[in-house]
Amino acid sequence: MKTEIIISCILILGLLSTPAFADLNHPGIKWEWKIYAANYTYIVTTVSNYDMKNVTLNSNNKELIFTGNSTYTDSIAEIQIPNNLIGGSLTVTQDGKQISPIIINGTDSSTVMLKFNQTGITTTNVVGTTYLPEFGGVSTLVMVISIGMVIFTLKTRKF
Repeated sequence: MKTEIIISCILILGLLSTPAFADLNHPGIKWEWKIYAANYTYIVTTVSNYDMKNVTLNSNNKELIFTGNSTYTDSIAEIQIPNNLIGGSLTVTQDGKQISPIIINGTDSSTVMLKFNQTGITTTNVVGTTYLPEFGGVSTLVMVISIGMVIFTLKTRKF
């Protein structure tokens, strides 16, 4: 009985001291980018094992542009984009060439996972089919006017 407990403890300690994931030669760095669109501020999160220099928004094209610099091959990046900023069907290009990354669509955001083997400056473009909440500011105005009209017609209506 004591032997079993000792062996179990040793196994548990061994498992806890072992890294949960494979050892990466170049661990990732997390950045949170504030993107200003209309009257909204969105946070786009990137985790990559290369230097993410800048993230910009091209609202006309419903596009986020990520600029990075990698000094080694085996580059990876995970990009989390709020669906209210750009959403729908996402298309991703890297240095002008369309690529097929892993895209996971969630309820509030989409996650784009990239892996590439080039070094130097890299530009990644993520283009969506939707941009900002449609009718964002207009819907509130329409709702207030509609409620006002209903109340007005109820008060002025005679039976």
